Amino acid sequence: HTPTVLGQKYWITNGAVHSHFCLVFAQTYVPHPSDTSKMVHEGIHAFLVRIRSDDMKVMPGVRVEDMGHKMGCNGVDNGKLWFEHVRVKPDALLDRFSQVDASTGAFQSSIPKKRDRFLKVADQLLSGRICIAAMCQSASKMALTIAFRYANSRLTVGPKGASDTPILTYQLQQNALLPLLARTIALNLGLNGVKEMWAKHQFQINSMTVVQCCAIKPLCSWNNERCGTVCRERCGGQGYLSCNRFGQIIGFAHAGMTAEGDNRVLMQKVSKELLGLAEGGKLPSTFLSAATASIPPYANAASLPIMRRLLTIVSARRLLDLSKAMASRQTSPAAVAGDNPVFEIWMKQESDLVQATAYAYAEHIVMEYSMKAASASSTSRELSEVLHTVTRLYALDAVERELGNLLCEGLLTPSQGQQVQAARREACKTLGAHGVWEMLIASFGIPEQLINAPIASDWARYNVKDNRGELDGVAEMVEWQSRL
Repeated sequence: HTPTVLGQKYWITNGAVHSHFCLVFAQTYVPHPSDTSKMVHEGIHAFLVRIRSDDMKVMPGVRVEDMGHKMGCNGVDNGKLWFEHVRVKPDALLDRFSQVDASTGAFQSSIPKKRDRFLKVADQLLSGRICIAAMCQSASKMALTIAFRYANSRLTVGPKGASDTPILTYQLQQNALLPLLARTIALNLGLNGVKEMWAKHQFQINSMTVVQCCAIKPLCSWNNERCGTVCRERCGGQGYLSCNRFGQIIGFAHAGMTAEGDNRVLMQKVSKELLGLAEGGKLPSTFLSAATASIPPYANAASLPIMRRLLTIVSARRLLDLSKAMASRQTSPAAVAGDNPVFEIWMKQESDLVQATAYAYAEHIVMEYSMKAASASSTSRELSEVLHTVTRLYALDAVERELGNLLCEGLLTPSQGQQVQAARREACKTLGAHGVWEMLIASFGIPEQLINAPIASDWARYNVKDNRGELDGVAEMVEWQSRL
């Protein structure tokens, strides 16, 4: 039952038009075993509820509304649901872990704790988070493909005064696009690692699988938004045309940032799970000990081994800092006097540290999966060299974005910070060289007919006639694509 407007459920995918059934999470009460006049609360469970008949008519007691026009993804059917005292039979309960006897009302569950019953079912959302991360990766690759192709074909004034120089050769363009390319590839290697972990443990989800699935989705969707925005800007006015796809990409990225769990909420879950793993002694001692490690002031901070170590140290330190902050604040007089000290600390006092802890760990696992792929015995020498170069730029970019904190905390010296900045610029130049970026973009394997953006093809030919910004010549587009 939906008692008030605030109780309705928004954003039900396929809900407004197409679905016959929906899954409802509801508080579950059953008769007391020894006194049937009393009810016992057994936690939240999932129930399969019919919302449309076979002829697609909305069922009695069900109210369905369309979410309305969105800033993107309008091909997706999203709806709102209300229920007016809808009743279902006991067999509507998804009963893999909990069962109710239809005749006696007797309840049994293989999961002792009520809260864990809900979390067990909610773990099925992990695969959805992986899927969203994968879709965001595809959108990031599309944005980068369009932007790199255009930047390579867009000629402007060069040193001789003629319009003969691709804007991709400019440092401004390279420093904007190349780090995004490296990051997207590194995130893909990280996502592949998370997929493998989930596939291995999908029938017996453990806390580390939860952590990594919840960590990778925010990084991929945030990167998707960044790729869409930066690539659009670097393509100038042409990037603002709808037919060149960046509007779709940015709109999709924003959907990914809040679908299957708001990114910031997922980051909270990552930190919470990490604290539990640390307290339970389930994190590697080599990782935890990194919290007290340091980088020698004479070390080359731009070297790949040092940056790998640095990302581990930052992650371990953030977790240790969060653990100490939670412990000290919970024992303070103000916390002791409060009704819920953990809530106050987590949501109102240490929110920045909670987010930083999760983000640092996410960067750490992406780095580790990238290094694992680059160093795998099955990886050819040529590919290994490319992946190490890409991973190095990913790490340089990640460290430079955190440089202020690293200097404040004394993890790096000012001269080491300058090493990182100089190395990042040089790495962009290396990957921006003719032939290198083409190989990386081609590795995405996007079919030409799916790219379908004029500026990624023969955009001069596209603008010969008054096209009104529309793709009105399919045959011509095929011809342009065949010439690439």
